[in-house]
Order: sequence, then C-alpha cells, then structure tokens
Amino acid sequence: MITVKFVEDTCRLALVYCSLIKARARELAAGQKDQGLAANMLCVVVNDMEQLRLVIGRLPTQLAWEALEQRVGAVLEQEQLQNTLHAQLQSALAGLSHEIRTGVRTLAEQLEAGIAKHIHNLVGVRESVLPEDAILPLMKFLEVELCYMNTNLVQENFSSLLTLLWTHTLTVLVEVATAQRSCPLASRRLKIALQNLEICFYAEGCGLPPEALHTATFKDLQRDLELQAASSRELIRRYFSSRLEQQAETTTEELGAVTIKASYRASEQKLRVELLSASNLLPLDANGSSDPFVQLTLEPRHEFPELAPRETQKHKKDLHPLFDETFEFLVPAEPCQKDGACLLLTVLDHDTLGADDLEGEAFLPLRSVHGLHGTEEPGEVPQTRLPLTYPTPNGDPVLRLLESRKGDREAQAFVKLRRQRAKQASQHAPQPGR
Repeated sequence: MITVKFVEDTCRLALVYCSLIKARARELAAGQKDQGLAANMLCVVVNDMEQLRLVIGRLPTQLAWEALEQRVGAVLEQEQLQNTLHAQLQSALAGLSHEIRTGVRTLAEQLEAGIAKHIHNLVGVRESVLPEDAILPLMKFLEVELCYMNTNLVQENFSSLLTLLWTHTLTVLVEVATAQRSCPLASRRLKIALQNLEICFYAEGCGLPPEALHTATFKDLQRDLELQAASSRELIRRYFSSRLEQQAETTTEELGAVTIKASYRASEQKLRVELLSASNLLPLDANGSSDPFVQLTLEPRHEFPELAPRETQKHKKDLHPLFDETFEFLVPAEPCQKDGACLLLTVLDHDTLGADDLEGEAFLPLRSVHGLHGTEEPGEVPQTRLPLTYPTPNGDPVLRLLESRKGDREAQAFVKLRRQRAKQASQHAPQPGR
C-alpha cells in the first residue's frame, strides 16, 4: 500500500508541477516582444516536462515492481495490481506526453510568428537590396533559434518541432507568394528563401529527411515561384516551349495540317521556308468552305525584333489549298538554337467584313531546321507535315501570370494576341465525332 500511495502521489505531483511550469511560462512569455526569447523559455518548459516523463517512466524499475508483484501475488488479483499501479502510471505518462506535444506546438507557434514576420519583411525590402542579402535576417533568426532548440531538446521533440515549423513556413510562403505573384523581384526573393530554407531544415542530414521536406505543397510552391520569378520574356519563351511540346504530342489532324520545307544556309544567315500546302481545313464560312491564308512569324518576337510577319496569298473556297510559296528570313543562327525558338504558322480564314477566323496554329522548332547546325549533308530538304493545334481551352498558367503584370506593355500585348487566338479557337472548336 505504501508503494501504491507513493506512485499515486508522485504521478499527481508530476502533473501538478507540469501545470505550474506551463502557467509560469505563459506569464513570462506574455510580456516578451522577442519571439526568440519567449521560445527559449518554452524550450525549458518542454525539457522539464520531458524530464518528468523520464522520472515517472523509471518508477517500475526503481521501486522493483516485479519483485513486489511476486510477493503479493498470492493475496491480490493481477487485475488489482493492474488498476492500482500500471493504470496510474500509464495515465500519468499519457498526460505528460499530451502536455509535451502541446508544449512543442506552443513552442512552434512562438517561432512561427518570428518566421512569418521575417518572410513578410523580406518582400518589403527596397529594390536595391540583392535577394541573397534580403533573406539574411530570416536565416539568422532560424540559425540562432534552431541551434538552441537542437541543443536543448531531445531528438524526438526537436524533430516534431521541425515538422511543425516546416509546414507553417510553407503555408506563409504560399500566402505571400500568392499576394506577390505579379512582382518578379519579390518572387525571386521568395524563391531564394525557399532554397535556403530547404537547406536549413535538412541541416546536412541532421534535420528533416528529404521525403518530409518535399511535400506536395513544397513542390507546387517551388514550381510557382520558378514561374513568378521569371522575367516576362522568359515566360513568353516558356509559353512557346509548351506549345512546341503540345505540337510534338499532337498526332491527329482534326483541325487540318500544313506541309512545309525549312532549311538554313549558314553562309548567308538565311532561313528559307517553303510553304507547300494545307489540307483538311475546317469549313468556317457559311458556304461550307473557307478562304485560307497562312501567316508566318518567328517567335518569340523579342528574339527576332526586326523580322516582320509574312503572309501567303489568300485562297478562295478551298479546304486543301496548294500555296507553293517561299519565304526567306535573314537571321543569325544563335537565336534560332534557343529553347522555345520556333516558326509559328497561323492558318486563318479571310473575312472581308470582320476579323479573320482562326483555322489553327502549327509550331516548328527552329533548332530542328535542316542545315542550322552546319552538320547536315547538302541535298534535298525533307518535307515536314505539322498538324494544326488550338491553344489550351482552360487557359495557360504562363498567360495568367503575364496578364497580372499590368505595368508591362510587352507582356500585355503578348497576352492580348494569345487571348484573341484562344477566343477564336473556342468559337470554332470541332464537335466530337467530326
């Protein structure tokens, strides 16, 4: 009975002491404006509670429960021993574990406030400050606090704290990135911050493992910041890269196709395009036919600023026009070899009274043009047949991002034309079963 009473009082005292140190910590932290100092106080509280749990957990060994149970086994039922000793111990340990988890969460909240403040300050730093310098206060704050926590918390609680902080940090970054999506400079700072935070929380293998860091939220944020941090011209290049991918994946010709020959003569820095024909075009006129012509442009325009668009002759009432026209573009090889550089062939239905209707678009990657790399053997240039495509019906994330940059004239002009093409495409999309 003395052992039972001792265990009962010890467990009760542990929980009472736990409540007292929590209350004292709240009292001390309430007057603290520095989240770091408040967090350090809470760290002591969590450690005290962890120490209590270790003390309580050692009671069965220190009080020799096994020998005691053997001596009283003939008098007491096993169930009585279970209720008097083991149940009390498990209840106390469960209560302390709950308090420790709560303490770690409260500790995380203190640090989260500091992290959030530094992230919000990050995007408000003047433009002349380099992104690498702008993130220094955030990284210094984390370095000091996480080093202290790593030294003073047991590994289990430190890992729990890191997980909570990482989840919260990503949430704050997503919120700020969404609010700053039209500002490339702020996005570049957030992008660099995310890269450094990943390294910080990994801590050369002593922090969170890669699978805990690379959550779906992290991957989405990383992708979004990569786009948001890009210049408008880089985004335009990415748009054409995605359309080239769409072109490569298109195998059906439900919108029709164009056939061309394209070659490059390095000695003259001249791109030669023979537009041979188009076939199986959609009948967009009321008479069941179309009056097609093709517009040729080299994209992105900022890579080829001096080259004006070219056009073929207009063909009357013809869904399979034979153009047989040749166009030459004086252009260096270097811009043609860049990612996204392409020949855009826009097939339009001429309308005398209104705007021309879109039949479809085809994209030829310039880096694939015969003779561009100077390694192809001279001879007959092969024909290339390109199925026509439409812009993505649900919009493009690159276009939405460019559209948000209201002060960028180049971005707005590009989006205006692309939106016009998408609108035309939606009006003439073929019905299933055509």
